[in-house]
Amino acid sequence: MTKKFPLTNWSEKKAFTIKLGAVKKYHIAVFADPNCPWCKRFFEENTDKLNDLEIFVYLAPVLGEDSEKLAAEILSEKDPAAAWTDWVMNENRPKVKVTEEAKNTVEDNMELLEKLGIETVPAIYLADGEGPYGFMTAMELISKIEQEGGKEDEGKEPKEL
Repeated sequence: MTKKFPLTNWSEKKAFTIKLGAVKKYHIAVFADPNCPWCKRFFEENTDKLNDLEIFVYLAPVLGEDSEKLAAEILSEKDPAAAWTDWVMNENRPKVKVTEEAKNTVEDNMELLEKLGIETVPAIYLADGEGPYGFMTAMELISKIEQEGGKEDEGKEPKEL
């Protein structure tokens, strides 16, 4: 059984953010494997169609050793969001020495994935903690956010997972 994962529990230490537009309204968290075709497709197809959205990207390499190494390489970059985008859009693999911090983040994200009961990626959570949802088009995501609450719950304290 999966658990809720609200915005109050999201961490910029374990995720990097991609901001689309002004980001005053909507936030989502996405667990993704760098070698997952559906994860890559989610970003390829949707980033230019969405606006006013902040995406917290948690790299969770479920597809094996190469995914684990690639996730750590992306997280070792000075700008992981740019490295992720370059990987997704152009398949340009980072050429950087992997840091211990990046390795630890990958391990932490895999533990979080397990704690939340996530079995597949992409795993998308709305700001109110609803999810995980799988691959969605931009229209499906906007509809889900508007129906179920992509806005953060005001005044709630973060819970330790």
